[in-house]
Amino acid sequence: MPIRPTTCRRTDALRRAIALGALTLVAACNSEDESGNADAFVVRNSRVALASGNSPLVGSGVWLGFLLSEAAQGAGGTDYNQDGDTLDSIVTRVNTDTAGRTILDVAAEEIAFARQTLFMIVSEAADARDWNGDLDENDRVLLYARPSESTPTFLDTVSSATGMAVLGGIVVYAAEAAPTVSLETNLRFTEVASNGAVPSAPAMILTGTDPNGDGISYRVTGRDGDVVFLRADEAVDGDLNGDGDATDANIFAVLDAGEVAPTAVNSGLAISAGSTPTAVPIPGGGEWLVAFLVDEMAEGVSLNDPALFAMAWAPPNCASADADLDDHVLHWFQLTDLAMGTAAVNTGLIGAATATAYAHRDEFVGVVMPESAQGSALCNLNGDGDDSDDVFRWVDASNPAATPLPINSTSRLIAIDRNVPGGSGGVVRLGDAWVIVVDESADGRDWTGDGLQNQEVVLVHNPAISGQGWNAQHGSSTPTRPIGVSWMSEDPGSATRMLAGLRESSVSSDLNLDGDQADAVPTLPEIVSANRLSFPGVGIASAASNAGIVVEQNVGYHRVSEASQGNQDLNGDGDAIDMVLLRFSLVGAFPSITMATLNTAVRPAVEFAEGQAAFGAFVCEEAEQGIDFNSDGDTDDFVVRYFELP
Repeated sequence: MPIRPTTCRRTDALRRAIALGALTLVAACNSEDESGNADAFVVRNSRVALASGNSPLVGSGVWLGFLLSEAAQGAGGTDYNQDGDTLDSIVTRVNTDTAGRTILDVAAEEIAFARQTLFMIVSEAADARDWNGDLDENDRVLLYARPSESTPTFLDTVSSATGMAVLGGIVVYAAEAAPTVSLETNLRFTEVASNGAVPSAPAMILTGTDPNGDGISYRVTGRDGDVVFLRADEAVDGDLNGDGDATDANIFAVLDAGEVAPTAVNSGLAISAGSTPTAVPIPGGGEWLVAFLVDEMAEGVSLNDPALFAMAWAPPNCASADADLDDHVLHWFQLTDLAMGTAAVNTGLIGAATATAYAHRDEFVGVVMPESAQGSALCNLNGDGDDSDDVFRWVDASNPAATPLPINSTSRLIAIDRNVPGGSGGVVRLGDAWVIVVDESADGRDWTGDGLQNQEVVLVHNPAISGQGWNAQHGSSTPTRPIGVSWMSEDPGSATRMLAGLRESSVSSDLNLDGDQADAVPTLPEIVSANRLSFPGVGIASAASNAGIVVEQNVGYHRVSEASQGNQDLNGDGDAIDMVLLRFSLVGAFPSITMATLNTAVRPAVEFAEGQAAFGAFVCEEAEQGIDFNSDGDTDDFVVRYFELP
């Protein structure tokens, strides 16, 4: 049965509960909205099952792409690619305007759109087809299909360990063909010049430096903005970081895919394998700042020994030597400088092996540092008497010739919760500020003023303002107050807004009017002043640790827990134990509206194509509503659903 939006009464009690003085939350009623497109927000069913709740969705224009599960599609499964099994993930494309669906009958590992032409990385072995005509089925290949085509076309044979990165109409990938002469690489790019066009013939990307003079083979491992992240393996290419061995598998390099003729630029350093690099454009400079963590073990040298830096580098209560090779050390470069031969800057700051290195657009870099990683003696960065905390540290990244001088004052070194849900790692870059979640119990300080140390509280600091401390008092008007969050994420569509689940308990208010103060509601925090936030949002409970909040075209979406929302049956299935999708207007165009049954997977509530999206897509978990959305005789599947935008 379809979910139909319901209307709630706007009582005086509701208005009082959501006003919150400084916080200004909008009402949490459910009602139909007025939009110019009669089909806008009408949920459609693809009738196709995914392999799991975390299977990717991709989009471009009106086109939605995903990988259906042969095993979950049809009673007993369906062998779409005719390889004798039902074990594959098959490429599927939907026109969200006409609801037309095309199953391309190809088993793929990865898919992506470039200007509405769909690209697929396919294992010949899984697909049981010789796509490149070399008389075996042992290769990985790159295929494409234009919107008018139902059969993919072979483009190139790709490396056994690469992904692809797409920027607009440019697709970057690593080909199987190895380089043979100096400055050549295995990297290729192809361009889709206009929507639905045939891609151009693959062109080689050169590298700017080549220590061994025989070319370099790279893997494409990710992208942030225009910057594509690459890694090279010394077992293939010889010593690339100058440490005298050829055993390092993750030598870090980048390229700017926005350039007319992109070139791979080598850092000459081994990135920590499980860490996450980031890149940001520097306003007004036409430049990219990149932050990453370097693996000491791979480099064969300690990179965080205080003896390597000026005396002011080490905090006075954490000045012990560090001669081990166990650390993962924050480095940065500005891309033009690196391309011109300026070495990446070693900050000496340590992150965990799986940490994110944060590049801030105001030319700062930061990392969450485990105190216990700095030497064998006590390293008590935040002054609480132990070395068991995760403390956020940062440093200026504007001048590669300047001595790194991170902030060392215990009043500004804060123990944070780097495991706060939402994928931020406990740190968000918001406008000109850092936003962190302090763990009072770990930090040993009372940031809320309640005499206790048992809260997790949002702190904000503008690193460019000399001497400014961290602020825990927030709101758009007085009195301000501390705010706790259950979930926190950057907003990829806005540099001046973030996404969070606000804990009712932190403001001592029943925001969703269910009779308790145990829930979290979705908020879209913005900077009010240099280090103070406002928290506008809606008074209805999100799934506290899995809010999935996203914003597109001034409409917010989030995952609602029926149990947390006063045990309300929002999807009409007779129980109150499900996760449902709710939308709300950021500009007051309509009250909040329940749209559909959602899922329990850790993913955004709705997903959109980059740029001006034409539709939103999400995954419905059949078991949450007890409906067989893909008509295969069970309610065990994850089914793709979608809706047009106004």
